[in-house]
Amino acid sequence: MISSVFGKTKPVNYILVLAFLTVLFWVCRLWLYPGEARPQNPVEALVPMAALLLSVFLLNFIVQRNQLTATHSYVILLFALLVLTFPKVLLDPDGLLGHFFVLLGLRRLISLRSLKATRYKVFDATLWFLVASLFIPWALLYLLLCWVFVYVFEPRSLRTWLVPLAAMAVFGLLALAWALQWGDLDFFREHYQFRGIRWDGVWEQWDQHLRLGGFSFLVLAASGVAFLRLGKSGQGRIVVMRLTVLAFLLSMAVVLLETGQGAHVELLAFFPGATLMSKYLETLKKEKMLEAVLIGLTLAAAAVFATQWVLK
Repeated sequence: MISSVFGKTKPVNYILVLAFLTVLFWVCRLWLYPGEARPQNPVEALVPMAALLLSVFLLNFIVQRNQLTATHSYVILLFALLVLTFPKVLLDPDGLLGHFFVLLGLRRLISLRSLKATRYKVFDATLWFLVASLFIPWALLYLLLCWVFVYVFEPRSLRTWLVPLAAMAVFGLLALAWALQWGDLDFFREHYQFRGIRWDGVWEQWDQHLRLGGFSFLVLAASGVAFLRLGKSGQGRIVVMRLTVLAFLLSMAVVLLETGQGAHVELLAFFPGATLMSKYLETLKKEKMLEAVLIGLTLAAAAVFATQWVLK
């Protein structure tokens, strides 16, 4: 049943996922974690909720426009299941907003495969990652992806290699102008404090790290199987898959660094993770096997969510 609904791109898929995430958003804020939700004002919470819902449209657009997967909606389904597995991501407005801008940056980088307007795309991606860093400081690590994608798609152009530096200069000038206008020159010094992981708090969040470990293992295992079974699908697609794996590993690094500061930004790893898991689902040719895997993932996510509700 699940495969028949999400096996194609239909408007009803958006309706189901958006309705599910909307209900889950308010359930987590009002009943599951009412004391941890911020902002407390429901009206102010509409902005991060809008960022979450728009992210669903954006990530599906990235996948379909760049043909990262076949024509199905498994990516948004898996995205919703991952949010269900890590519900505390809905409590962090900075994480939701930062994730949206990271998606905008990844969208521009992935479109480099067309080899059209590459410098503009690298410039835009760099700016979006810098904007994301205003909400998630460690998102600055995504700047490394800009040079990786340049190396892969346009390595011989010196000007393209310098584009991220130009974007950083523009962002710096705009940030300085804003700081001077509002008289808050200490904002950036206080905001970008890279303290690393607080290891003394790791055991206090053992359940979260256990889920992160299981999620990482599942994605990497699915990626390995997909590489083996889709190895003859074309060099271009293999390159993009490798870059997606790199984006996932970098996202996990950002997640671990930010989690050490008490943030909940696991959302950053959901797009590359869901994309790689979808590639594995495409290798399942038997409909019954595909349906069994989807039902298993759905039940597992629901069980994890129920466990958190009981143990909270």
